[in-house]
Amino acid sequence: MGENEADMSKQYKVDETDLAILRILQEDGRRSFADMAAELKLAPSTVQQRTNRLLESGVIKIRGVTDNVVLGINVAATIAIKADGTRLRKIAGELGKFSEVSYVVICTGPYDLLIEVGCRDNDHLLSLISDKIAQVKGVREMETFVYLRIVKNTYQWGLTE
Repeated sequence: MGENEADMSKQYKVDETDLAILRILQEDGRRSFADMAAELKLAPSTVQQRTNRLLESGVIKIRGVTDNVVLGINVAATIAIKADGTRLRKIAGELGKFSEVSYVVICTGPYDLLIEVGCRDNDHLLSLISDKIAQVKGVREMETFVYLRIVKNTYQWGLTE
């Protein structure tokens, strides 16, 4: 989410009807407005208008979720990075440009950044670490956590009840 979208979504106030729509879309992002409206006992036009406002404000995005193994991404990992504090934002931005990187966070604790990556195989992961990430100015140390099996991935944060 870009900074403008983040600002817009912070200004949007989500009510109970919006939350109900969001819960349905989290289960199936392809549900029709008419189907959602019937479940929520609302007019389809109301569900459509509200969904459009949620999309336009940046509160939600509707995307296709891929099966990484089918796409040839057989190795997934989190890489924890210690970096120069004066360059954290720049480093995070540079790491986010790598096609293998799907998630970048600046965090607290023993590491400054966490990134989630997907690679074809271990050689690809090694190349990413050695030839790309280690070359980013300000990256001091890395620790890699290779995933053996992903047990749960909902692709989203849950909504509180």
